[in-house]
Amino acid sequence: MSPLVHEDRLNVFQAAVLGLARAGLREAADIGRLLGLQDDLVELVRSDLRALKYLDQYGVITTNGRHVLQGGFPDPTRVITTYVYQDVTTGTLWPASTVEPGHCQCDWQSRTAATLQLRTAGAPLRMHAFAVYPGGWNSTEPPAHEQVVEAVSRGETAKRQGGGRTRRWQAGPPERVVSRVSVMTDGQPVWIPLPLLARRRDEGGETTVTWDAMSPFGGHTSPYLRRLVATQIQRSARLRDHIQQFIGRRTEGLLAESDLIEVKLRRSIAETLEHRFTARVRDHDAVFELLTLLEREIDRARRRGDGSPEVGDVARYSWRLHELVLRDLVARHRPPPRVVEQLRDPLARQLGTYCRQLGMSFGEHAQLGVVEAEKLRRGIRHPDRATTPVLLAASLVSAANSTPDHPFRQVAAARPTLLSDLTNVSMDRNIGGAHAAAVPLNLDYGETAWRLAQDTAAAYLGVPLPDLRTPSERDRSTNG
Repeated sequence: MSPLVHEDRLNVFQAAVLGLARAGLREAADIGRLLGLQDDLVELVRSDLRALKYLDQYGVITTNGRHVLQGGFPDPTRVITTYVYQDVTTGTLWPASTVEPGHCQCDWQSRTAATLQLRTAGAPLRMHAFAVYPGGWNSTEPPAHEQVVEAVSRGETAKRQGGGRTRRWQAGPPERVVSRVSVMTDGQPVWIPLPLLARRRDEGGETTVTWDAMSPFGGHTSPYLRRLVATQIQRSARLRDHIQQFIGRRTEGLLAESDLIEVKLRRSIAETLEHRFTARVRDHDAVFELLTLLEREIDRARRRGDGSPEVGDVARYSWRLHELVLRDLVARHRPPPRVVEQLRDPLARQLGTYCRQLGMSFGEHAQLGVVEAEKLRRGIRHPDRATTPVLLAASLVSAANSTPDHPFRQVAAARPTLLSDLTNVSMDRNIGGAHAAAVPLNLDYGETAWRLAQDTAAAYLGVPLPDLRTPSERDRSTNG
């Protein structure tokens, strides 16, 4: 059983109207004049807030309204009984839920080959499937309750929208929401059919082919599921051969975007990255691919200038690289158990002290917002499940309680505003909501995100941080 939350934050109009209601404003005309909105729109927003029980019939903010305004996280609309799906190898939950699991007939020809009968007996659709077994798997810990809330919300949102992707939440739900989750079973192992789709692109007279993984729940391409399969390709020669026969060529990229870069450009970028990071960069496939994509997008952004979509792509790939690196660092450099157990609410003083130890200001921890000690402890134990603020806080604790060569510590020494920079890069750059148009970003923002990724990658790979300043910037630094 899980509470159903359609959005993880109030929209900008709801937050503004609710804030003014807390300040004592009751009349739509007064609120509209202050916000520059028409009275009809204000009344529509207030109607929504009344339906959510954040305002009473007189426009006065309720106790629930004060709670949601303080944390920014809406109350659940209802509690539903549903199934969620957990990957046994990573422990992560798929962004999907079903009230009742659907089953299909499966005829096994061998341990890895099966025929699935889909649709109905009168009009069947038979598909051949390749079974992938989790190598070395023994058991999987049950998902955290905040994971369940997010998976159910994203799954139900996708259904309501008729399919399509849903964005990951920036922060986990508060205790008043998480406490309503009840896991009713220990879990049942199931096979889930995961369709793969070949994708072809013609560019500059050269044809490239790659593949995507389709979500069986939403019917859309899923980078998460594509990466899941690509990781298994590296472990299973038979699966790799199976997919290479499907698309007619070798496939090595963990990301579909990497597969689609033309060979000549890929080689040129590889030479640049090896010169910058030495041959070590080749030892980390996912890092190498994200750096390759970053290099392509920053080059495009520099040619097209401020406001181009490529600047947003630079920020997106930069944060994906940081997520990958930080999760691995926390997993490999976990603080001693006594340090983890000593984390107590409120965390401001402890996190501020850690910031000072790494060369940042005490107040730099404020960029993380309010991080709860219990969530931070869980984030340190399971960094792969941590949301953005918890992941950054876990990285801070990990670096402060590790050796001087900890990569996060090295980057912090060179960047006193590291937490501010990382928080800025990770932000959702949309106007009004998750499905609105992307905010145009200036090129300087893209350059900052790109340089931050280069520093983080260098520290992670164990090479000196690169000096990426232009000649004019170096000259200004030297001569003032």
